[in-house]
Amino acid sequence: MNDDVMRLSNLVPEYARCYRVSHHEAAHALHELIQELYIEYSEVRDSRLSLNNIFWVGKTGSPQRSARFYNLSFEGISKYFDCFCNPLPGIDNNLIDCFCASDADLKKVPANVVYTSRKALDTWILNAGLETPKFLLDDESTSQAEGDNGERGLQQKERNYISLIINGLIELIKEVDKAHADQAFDEESKMRADTIKRRALGLRSTRKNFNPCPAILSLAAAAGVDMPNSPKTLRKYMGDHLPSDAGGTE
Repeated sequence: MNDDVMRLSNLVPEYARCYRVSHHEAAHALHELIQELYIEYSEVRDSRLSLNNIFWVGKTGSPQRSARFYNLSFEGISKYFDCFCNPLPGIDNNLIDCFCASDADLKKVPANVVYTSRKALDTWILNAGLETPKFLLDDESTSQAEGDNGERGLQQKERNYISLIINGLIELIKEVDKAHADQAFDEESKMRADTIKRRALGLRSTRKNFNPCPAILSLAAAAGVDMPNSPKTLRKYMGDHLPSDAGGTE
């Protein structure tokens, strides 16, 4: 994924990390923001800017829009954030309600296959006269807004990459463990688990100059885990743990 696209499931942790608040507090703030946007665009403005131009259902390993015509709603996204603040017994807050036009039925899809564009969401918020959360802004905008110099902006970008890598590796461990431990009953789940296990085996190379970065990103794509999209970026942060002459696609 490019730097502009992010998953719905990452909005709460990114907000919490940016403002140094709990996930519950971050979810409450985002719930309030969605509610304010709903009032502005559904009740105040006669806007042609559709919610489904800002948020869309993609694929597990790719933000490419699903061909099954999912329609998201303010209510569904608002409920997703509200579940963090007010969890209900038996309700999975990792799922979001939407309407599948091709099936003419309501569906629950995982939040990590719902995507948004930082720029589109920023524009949408600004057009409503609201304040955009800082983590949605690019480094240049954040730097100008806070009076940061270029060095500080670079340091923040470095920290963001390190955080993304660490969190991504943790999620990869969980997904690989789940692929080995869970008994998949439907064909789609079984194929996903088999793909994860097969790509995880790609990290077991005994070659002297083996570069694991492409294999890690391939595994992340199969598992639907966010990681920096460039093997070169991963290689940079591995430092001396990766041979300087390691091969692999950059």
